[in-house]
Amino acid sequence: MNKCPVCNHKLTKIINGTLQSQHKTSNGCKDILVENLSYTKCDYCNEIFFAPEESKNYELQLEKALEKERKCENLLTAKEIKLIRKKYDLTQAQLELLLKIGPKNVAKWETYKSNQSPTIDNLLRRMEEDYCFFLKMLNSVEVKDFQNVITKHSFYLEKISIIELISKLYPEVNIKNLSKEFVEYVDKVIKELILATVKKQKSQLILKEAV
Repeated sequence: MNKCPVCNHKLTKIINGTLQSQHKTSNGCKDILVENLSYTKCDYCNEIFFAPEESKNYELQLEKALEKERKCENLLTAKEIKLIRKKYDLTQAQLELLLKIGPKNVAKWETYKSNQSPTIDNLLRRMEEDYCFFLKMLNSVEVKDFQNVITKHSFYLEKISIIELISKLYPEVNIKNLSKEFVEYVDKVIKELILATVKKQKSQLILKEAV
């Protein structure tokens, strides 16, 4: 293609060029600079044309630029959000229900169509770092929408109070690495201690009344 199909004027080949792309960030719309591009430009009407391989490279470089922009805003990248979602076997729709936000938002975050807010970003980070926090979120949703997820985490949901206690006593321990046997053992010990305390209090009360 030697001439512009729009105005029939001369075309110029651009190598390692840059273009600006408008993108919705958490602070509103912003022009993102996309680098390392090859394309053809009309000298007269400024129309831009991409060959198939150039178009693929544009998508790749645009994603890199948007990832860089997310990091500059101290927000999780698309890949990081997807990893958190996959960590808990959540669909995009389930994560939206968990975060109590509208549909299609997660898909936009994971494809850089828009950025999550700092508030949502903090929730996602806490979900990733704090298993107990995730379990509490899971306890607040409709079972029918999360049957597969609840089934997988059912043991820990039932033992959440014990797991919270363990996490407070041993903050350096990764809760998800704890064996079910250990959690059940701690649960048994706690119950025995409570039972022993109750019996002791009853004995003291009986002795006091007898005196």
